[in-house]
Amino acid sequence: MTEQRIPAEFYSLPYFDSFKIPRYLNFKRKQEQLSWEEIITYVNLNLDYPFYEMIREISNPDNLTVLVNKYNRLPMNYIPQDLESIHPDFNSGEFKLRQEARVAFEKMGRAAGQDGIMIQAISTFRSFDYQEEVYFRKKSPEISMEEYRKERDRVSARPGHSEHQTGLAVDINDLEQSFEQTPAGKWLAANSYHFGYILRYPKGKEYITGYDYEPWHFRYLGPKLATEIHKLRITFDEYYIRYLSQIL
Repeated sequence: MTEQRIPAEFYSLPYFDSFKIPRYLNFKRKQEQLSWEEIITYVNLNLDYPFYEMIREISNPDNLTVLVNKYNRLPMNYIPQDLESIHPDFNSGEFKLRQEARVAFEKMGRAAGQDGIMIQAISTFRSFDYQEEVYFRKKSPEISMEEYRKERDRVSARPGHSEHQTGLAVDINDLEQSFEQTPAGKWLAANSYHFGYILRYPKGKEYITGYDYEPWHFRYLGPKLATEIHKLRITFDEYYIRYLSQIL
């Protein structure tokens, strides 16, 4: 077998980490079908390790572009200080978002309404403790923790690893994958980026995000970044490594 070598042009990538060269090479040997750009991106995301290994505690949870995933954990006691209640017209309960995300969500709701589409928040900010309850609510004594996590991790974040704790994520209208075929699901997929929201867990990217496709889960990043991610057709995880990790 020919020894793998990283082509010289990839050393100049702004997110290339020379300390990770052995990991890049090892991952390439295991995933030969991936491009070098993908290899470097995925290793920088720690995707060469199983989910929930190599965990880093987030030091800047208030940052609008904070990356929360299965390798990046929010502090247990983190609660955003600018949470605000969403207007009742777009709020199915007593749900709150951070101020900027709340304003953008209501603006999106009004625009959707003008097109005959109704959108409502059905889940927004969740505390660490509440996420813990959500994650374990289906646990029964008959199933081992290992078996439970294997299934539950595909559809629910472990406490500290949920975007909902940032106050920047919102579940809209429904929690079924069939939502993508509804008028609201189609409208959001086509228009949410104009208002600063991205579809956070897209179809076909489960190996990156670690979650099943969620056409109802949207994350606020602001119109500029949301538009760039929408055009590039990549996940926020990938975008973060390639365009944000070196400047934050």
